[in-house]
Amino acid sequence: MADPEQNNQFRRGPSPLPVHLGLAMAEYAKAQQSGCVSQSDLNQMMAGIRKYQDHPYHRSVDPLPIVWRDGEVKVFFCAAKKTVASILLVPSLINKSSILDLLPERSFLRWLAGQGIDAYLLDWGKPVQDEMLHNIDDLVAHKLCAAIEQIAAQNRVPGKEKIHALGYCMGGTLLAAAAMVQPDFLCSIICLASPWDFHAGDQDLSDQVRMGTASALQAIADQNLLPTDWIQSVFAAVNADRAQQKFSDFSALDNDSEKARLFVAVEDWLNDGVDLPGGLAQTCVVDWYCRNLPGQGRWNVAGQTMDLSRLTLPALIVASTNDRLVSQESSLAMAGLMPHADTMEPSSGHIGMMTGSKARAQVWEPLAAWVKDHA
Repeated sequence: MADPEQNNQFRRGPSPLPVHLGLAMAEYAKAQQSGCVSQSDLNQMMAGIRKYQDHPYHRSVDPLPIVWRDGEVKVFFCAAKKTVASILLVPSLINKSSILDLLPERSFLRWLAGQGIDAYLLDWGKPVQDEMLHNIDDLVAHKLCAAIEQIAAQNRVPGKEKIHALGYCMGGTLLAAAAMVQPDFLCSIICLASPWDFHAGDQDLSDQVRMGTASALQAIADQNLLPTDWIQSVFAAVNADRAQQKFSDFSALDNDSEKARLFVAVEDWLNDGVDLPGGLAQTCVVDWYCRNLPGQGRWNVAGQTMDLSRLTLPALIVASTNDRLVSQESSLAMAGLMPHADTMEPSSGHIGMMTGSKARAQVWEPLAAWVKDHA
């Protein structure tokens, strides 16, 4: 299905463009002083950005049925031919769910269905337009838990009344909370690149969030939301040193190549961010990154303290050794608390675990095998 919000003749990204260009120029100036780059390198990066903006690709995948909807939240379904297990995929809220169903040939959702696993994809829609997504308690207890219960009721596996669930990035943090609040309809959870101890490991992203906290709180006070441009700027700052290289490399690709098409698809997803409702954003910025309440065992959701040592479900924690956005230590902190947690430690990056050339071998296949072992 085509994504109407991305069918623009001219892309404005990388978004926000002035921030990306400013950071790239700063990195270029720094590298130029040490003789690592030349003017031609900068020109090549700019050519790559323009090539990306003008690329003819628009996302188009076969439509999937919606099997549950509540306000902005909906669940898509991709059926397996012979079902051995069922899983609900829970994405982050700051980017759209399409990363889990990116391209016909690079769709984790559809690949799972091909392995005999009924795959459901939760989509958060536009959270600012749904009052029940404006704070963490309602989101977890009345949206995510409700979705899990409804999908479990639709489970096509004979004799099974429970489902597996996988949360990607922030989606895994929320899924862990939902499993604590209402575990009755889950047979396991998988947290993929999901932060828990926000003060563990590499602190590049946490430092950027903390430095921008005052401006974030001012935006929330003024608009009752955290604009996607603020969120995108934080991530751009963390990856500023890689921006020049990735767009330079893209400038040399054949426009019609599969590699170029995948690059544009991923960039479109990255640049199509979502505003966060004020209350939810304050939880993420203040309670998570600044106060580290989950990591300290002091995070409360729907009247319960999120003490993962009390979570008796089987769990799989997927923590990359090469994730710049969620440190491996932050994710593995979950496994250290859960009594029945297995771990996987791929080398693919944060987004590469879904879209990279090694994603299938390093993440998808062992993950599907784990689900079947726990079916």
